[in-house]
Amino acid sequence: GLAHLCEFIEDCEHTSLAVRILHLLGKEGPRTKQPSRYIRFIYNRVILENAAVRAAAVAAMAQFGAMCPDLLPNIQVLLARCQMDTDDEVRDRATYYYSILDTNDKSLSNHYIVEGLQVSIPGLERALHQYTLSPAETPFDMKSVPLATVPSLAEETAAALKSGAGTEGMLTSISLAGNKSATVSREESYGEKLRAVAEFAPLGLLFRSSEPVELTESETEYVVRCVKHSFTEHLVLQFDCLNTLNDQLLENVRVVLEPAEGYQMVKEIPCSKLHYNETGTTYIVLKYPQELGATVATFSAMLNFVVKDCDPSTGLPDSDDGYDDEYILEDVEVTLRDQTQKVSKANFGSAWEEAVNYHELEDTYALSNMGSLEEAVKSIISFLGMQPVERSDKVVEGKSSHTLYLAGLFRGGHDVLVRAKLALGDGVTMQLTVRSTDPDIAELVTSAVG
Repeated sequence: GLAHLCEFIEDCEHTSLAVRILHLLGKEGPRTKQPSRYIRFIYNRVILENAAVRAAAVAAMAQFGAMCPDLLPNIQVLLARCQMDTDDEVRDRATYYYSILDTNDKSLSNHYIVEGLQVSIPGLERALHQYTLSPAETPFDMKSVPLATVPSLAEETAAALKSGAGTEGMLTSISLAGNKSATVSREESYGEKLRAVAEFAPLGLLFRSSEPVELTESETEYVVRCVKHSFTEHLVLQFDCLNTLNDQLLENVRVVLEPAEGYQMVKEIPCSKLHYNETGTTYIVLKYPQELGATVATFSAMLNFVVKDCDPSTGLPDSDDGYDDEYILEDVEVTLRDQTQKVSKANFGSAWEEAVNYHELEDTYALSNMGSLEEAVKSIISFLGMQPVERSDKVVEGKSSHTLYLAGLFRGGHDVLVRAKLALGDGVTMQLTVRSTDPDIAELVTSAVG
């Protein structure tokens, strides 16, 4: 596929397509068995193309220099030539990448060339704006910025296949992806709504929002879904409630929780009125326990409201009098994944070596209820909520052992790396190694899995 794309950009007249393909070559080319075969095609773009494509080619070559030590001397020569380019963007990139590679510092190359900036650009802009508005005694912390949502390889491939058959469909997908702005993450979407609520302003930037969780059956008279929003020190529970009874008007709708140990109730925002077939939202703000182990918890929940009988044809209440009622909901679970963001690591081996001074914990687990390595891998990824890297979420068919690599960022900006060695036997045996910048987080991950 990469070879075909190399041939395609030889005669490509579309700048956006050429830039996207060069980015893909820089990302995937260094991982192939013969990475050197792609250098000629990439450098040809420096010689023959416009400034935007030349700049993309410089960035792609730098990826090869950072990930392929054997090619580094040749890449340095090519980047040195690019420093004489007529365009300032091309010269700046070439100088930037040359300087980093010239240090022979793997950590520097990994952070500033291979991984790149993973934060949400709109989120970064907002965070910087807020930082400038208030007098700050501490330096700006990049880890306080929400991460961007990066589609998985499977999602990218699916998008390409939907666009049409063969290479034409794939290239159409690449073009569409290049023409639209960055995908809006779930956190950015919910963040806009939460910022409209004045009571949430002191909580700071939203770190992570969960998928909606159903707390009732879909056919019941009241339908309630919960979305968990994690901030650095607080948890906001958003309850979206739907009234399916046309002869009732609900008022002062709120969810009553049985607080788990360590959690503190900060604020409750009820929904004033809930008409038939309308969705209203009520919120609860909790403060996380200081002890990280207590943050993984379960709350019993009850929907409380005032019922007013009304005319189904008009929706107007028959009288001003109402009566209190309640409805039992499913438990609300706060898990490890609710507090963890996925982080992409293009070179996990290098990141793992850099984390040698992190706090490390290791334990062995018997996953007796798992019938295959594939099932175990999916379960671990889902439970921890971290990003599988190095394509380790794919298990080679017929293998009796596998290693899964995961990377994440815990709320508060703490890095977490996980290596899970799996062996198939009587069930699945897993040796789990966790490295984190915070010893309590490493302990939390291992204990939660246990």
